[in-house]
Amino acid sequence: MAGESTYAFGMLVRLTPTSQGGRATPLLGGAGPEVRFTYRPNWGLPQMTPPDQTGAPVLAFSAQHILPGDQVRVVIVPPYPQMVAEWGQVAIGDALPMYEGSRVCGHGRVLWRRDTHLPVPEPDEQRFRTWVLDPSTPAEPD
Repeated sequence: MAGESTYAFGMLVRLTPTSQGGRATPLLGGAGPEVRFTYRPNWGLPQMTPPDQTGAPVLAFSAQHILPGDQVRVVIVPPYPQMVAEWGQVAIGDALPMYEGSRVCGHGRVLWRRDTHLPVPEPDEQRFRTWVLDPSTPAEPD
């Protein structure tokens, strides 16, 4: 049985270099089930005025030990997007600043968007992880 309706967004994210106000330490990252949703940044949505932001945890990263300045593929899944209507308007190509508190610690570009549920169904989660880990896959998962 499906849970709450939500979206999954595949994004290309570049962490802000430390010298430009980004993190001083690497993100642990990873794509294994043990790290799913452990990193919970906030995101500025296109319809929001900075520093307005809303949360969406990262399901998976394309790398581990991600240094400030690095670029990675990620999949984010906002919980309860019905409570923040702007999630429904996020489109392919949108730029989303990634926040830790009031600090912008990265910038993401939306490559794809899929309807899904929470908890994320196993077939969806597997497709999203495959996309994150294989740079030869197209911009969108099957």
